[in-house]
Amino acid sequence: MTLFVNQGSLMDSGLSLGTDHIGLMLALFAVPVLVFINGFFVAAEFALVSIRKTRIEEMVNSGVVGATKVQKIIENLDQTIAATQLGITVASIGLGFVGEPAAARILFPLFQWVVPAWKDVTVHGIATLIAFVGVTFIHVVFGELIPKTLALRAPEKASLAVSSTMLLFNTLTLPIIRLMNGTALLVIRSMGISVSEVPVSVHSVEELKLLIEDTEEAGILEAEQATFLQNVFQLSSKTVSECMIPREKMGMIELNLPFDQVMELIRDGGHTRMPVFDKDIDNIVGIVNTKDLFYLISAKGVVVLEDALYPVIYLKPNATIAFALKTFKNSHRHMAVVRDEVSQSVLGLITLEDILEEIVGEIEDEHDKPEGSSRIFRATIRKRRS
Repeated sequence: MTLFVNQGSLMDSGLSLGTDHIGLMLALFAVPVLVFINGFFVAAEFALVSIRKTRIEEMVNSGVVGATKVQKIIENLDQTIAATQLGITVASIGLGFVGEPAAARILFPLFQWVVPAWKDVTVHGIATLIAFVGVTFIHVVFGELIPKTLALRAPEKASLAVSSTMLLFNTLTLPIIRLMNGTALLVIRSMGISVSEVPVSVHSVEELKLLIEDTEEAGILEAEQATFLQNVFQLSSKTVSECMIPREKMGMIELNLPFDQVMELIRDGGHTRMPVFDKDIDNIVGIVNTKDLFYLISAKGVVVLEDALYPVIYLKPNATIAFALKTFKNSHRHMAVVRDEVSQSVLGLITLEDILEEIVGEIEDEHDKPEGSSRIFRATIRKRRS
């Protein structure tokens, strides 16, 4: 009977050892799987948060495979982030539940063999501590830091890689996520915090300027292109008085000037549009387009200057360049006279070309003199001859 009992005990002991061995092997197999799952959700979270919506739209329009899925995911980013957090939490808890005991079981016999005099309680405590540190190290390095770094370095590729799995995971966990989000909202509202409106993340003008500088430094934008973009932002801060042609440099035509002298003036000036005044420079009666004059001459032979005039557009000296550009666009005109609000005296004029030069720099044509010389039409005010 005793022999039988001893044999049964041996069989139970062997079965237990075999079961423990299988459990340990499964646990060791589960550790890298859980680390990978944790890393997947970490990479998904950082990639989807950091990728720009405008870039995704560009990829969708270009027909990039998987871009439509990414766009669908980030349309409800709150739900997606909740899903990634759920995946990270479950994987982390599972790793701690499985990994630490498995590592401790491996280390326990090793410490018993190295220091036989230590009690089992002491050996078990040391083995558990080292196992905890080791599993935490693996978890942080391979499950957090490496996936995060890869996702931030290549958010587009990472987003495309995780899109299909995240869509499926979002669908499967939708009831749980809604329950958790609802609970979180109730708690937040109970604290007196309003969550009715989700703030939209937009860039300020200063941030856009910095983005342009960074893009130029990265070599994506050429220096000239970056300068153009930076100058565009100045249109709303610069005033007409800063960019106008001053009164003393305006090229003008008197209304009653003989026609041959008018044509001489136009020929010398070499410009398409010129203001026309009647007796007094402050009394501008219109703007003449020289192309219209040439057309009327070819059609009628005799031209009255007054018949070729366009109405004058007046701008205040403190009006912005952006406002002037909008005025030109709405009125279909390319020239405006700058006039003082109080005295009604003419201060200067501004053209569409002047505004463009604020963006792209000096624009010279075949009528412009070399650098260092004044332009002909800005050099002299032609007064009426008696």
